[in-house]
This record gives sequence, C-alpha cells and structure tokens, in this order.
Amino acid sequence: MTPAYLVTGAELLVDEALERIRAEAGADPLAEASFDATTAPAELLTALETPSLLGGRRLVVVRNADDLSKDAVDALSRYLEAPSDAAVLVLVGRGRTKLHAAVKAAGAVIALEAPRGRALAGWVRTRAREHRLTIDDRGAWALVDAVGTELRDLDGALRQLATASGRDARVSAAEVRRAFPRVADERVFAFTDGVGDRRLSDAMTALRRLLDQGDEPLALFGALVAHVRRLLRVRRDADRGPRAVGDALGLPAWRAERLARQSRTYAEDELVAAMALLADTDVEMKGGDLPPEAALERAVVEIVTGHLGGRSPGTR
Repeated sequence: MTPAYLVTGAELLVDEALERIRAEAGADPLAEASFDATTAPAELLTALETPSLLGGRRLVVVRNADDLSKDAVDALSRYLEAPSDAAVLVLVGRGRTKLHAAVKAAGAVIALEAPRGRALAGWVRTRAREHRLTIDDRGAWALVDAVGTELRDLDGALRQLATASGRDARVSAAEVRRAFPRVADERVFAFTDGVGDRRLSDAMTALRRLLDQGDEPLALFGALVAHVRRLLRVRRDADRGPRAVGDALGLPAWRAERLARQSRTYAEDELVAAMALLADTDVEMKGGDLPPEAALERAVVEIVTGHLGGRSPGTR
C-alpha cells in the first residue's frame, strides 16, 4: 500500500486521481477526512493516526498543500518517516511543495498538468471515446473554441453530446457548433465580462438581453460558472502578471491580460464563496422555488456586489 501521495495539476484530473487512490487503497468512505492548509498540525496527525471504526483505511486529504505552515510541514515530514498502516495521506497542491521530497521518499508524486495546444485537441478526442463518441480533430477544436480550455467544461460538453447523439455516434465540427453556440459570442462576453469587471449595470443589461432573445438560462449559467472558475484559477497567478496567467492557462496574451485584470477586482476568498453560491444556484435553477431566470439574476447581483448569501468572502 502506498501511504502518501502528492497530487498536483488540473482540477478535473486531480479529482479523478483521488477517485483512483480511494479505490486502490480500499479506503473507508465514511472515515475520509478532508482538510485545508490552515488546519492545525495536531488535528492532521490525529486524523492520520486514528483508525477507521469500520476497519478500512482512512483517506486524509489536505488541499492547498502549497500553503501549509512551517509547523505543519515539519509535523507531516516527521509523520512520513514512519506513516501509519491505517491511513493514506493525499496532499493536493498547485505545484511543487515543501513536502515534495518527503512524499516522494515515502509514497508517490503525481503531476497532472492540463494539456495545451494540439495536446488539448488530442485529449478531447480520447475523452470522447470514453463517452462512446467519435470526434475528429476539427470537431475537437470546435469544442475547445465553443466551451473553452477548462477540462471539466470540455468533459461536461462531451457528456451532453453523448446524451444527445447516442452511443457510438460520430460528431462533426458542424454538430458541435450547433450544440454549443460559441461562448466567444460578444453578447455572452459582455455578460461575463460585466461580472468579471464588477459592473453590475452592464452585466444585468447583457444578461436580460440574452434572456429576452431566447438564450436558455442554464446555458448562460454555465458560461457564468466557467468564467468565475477561470477567474479563481487566474487569481492565484494574477499578481505575477498577464504572461504568467497566459502560461498557466495556455491563453492568448489579450485574453490573459483581461482575465488577470478582472481577477484582481475580487479577493480569492470572494471567488471561492462565489463558486459555493453558484453550486447552490444550480440546485435552485433545477428545482427550487424561483424561476431559473430569477435565480440566475440573483446570483449575479450577489457575486458582483459581494453580498454572497451569508458566506464570508472577506475584504478586498
């Protein structure tokens, strides 16, 4: 059994790696513990050294491992010298951490960087086969053009295509464009950029125009979620400048500069709170008391104004 892992890279790939680790370790799902970098070292060690009541291995996941304190790094380094047989430690980070060498010596380091350029189109084709679809290179690029470069968004789009087209279907670029009108459409950009720039009047005007012309609220909600998620990802590199953002996300310079500027209008914890709000909004739009249009508009107002439904976004 591998007692410890350090997993870094694209969010979707990291989540899938966690699923594989759970299966390989035979982890007890009821005993899994998840922490972030602010957790006290004693609490982390207690979780690692306390056996599961049901006898399975306990998976202990620590996210944002890049930000662990010196005390936590020291405590986990000592732990990794003689790790427990009853637990599997998984550190999730954005890149190389101070525990890299200790984890490598005791367990495994897994780097899962998102593919870019031609490799991204290849990933789309491979992923399509997992969804029982066949998509050629032009179709893959059309999907990237329509949905963006986020792997989770691309995978969700492939799921939608598989549901609509049926098993073993062949999907062309034309069919992709019909299924996913370009997110780069200037009217959708006006909406998402209004949110990104915290211009409530512009965002609401663009949103209402899109709704009035017949755009589906759930499709516009998807564009909003993708944009806020992208801002959160960019926020962590924004202080290093647009070039760092472009390199991290594989974006052209003009797009990286715009996203970097927009991300700096929010604190990182505001964007984290916004993603939590959007998760609640997704449930509301699919079965709550409010009409989907109203739930979407309310989410936009709360995100742009920073009034995130009682969550604690912090200060800018």
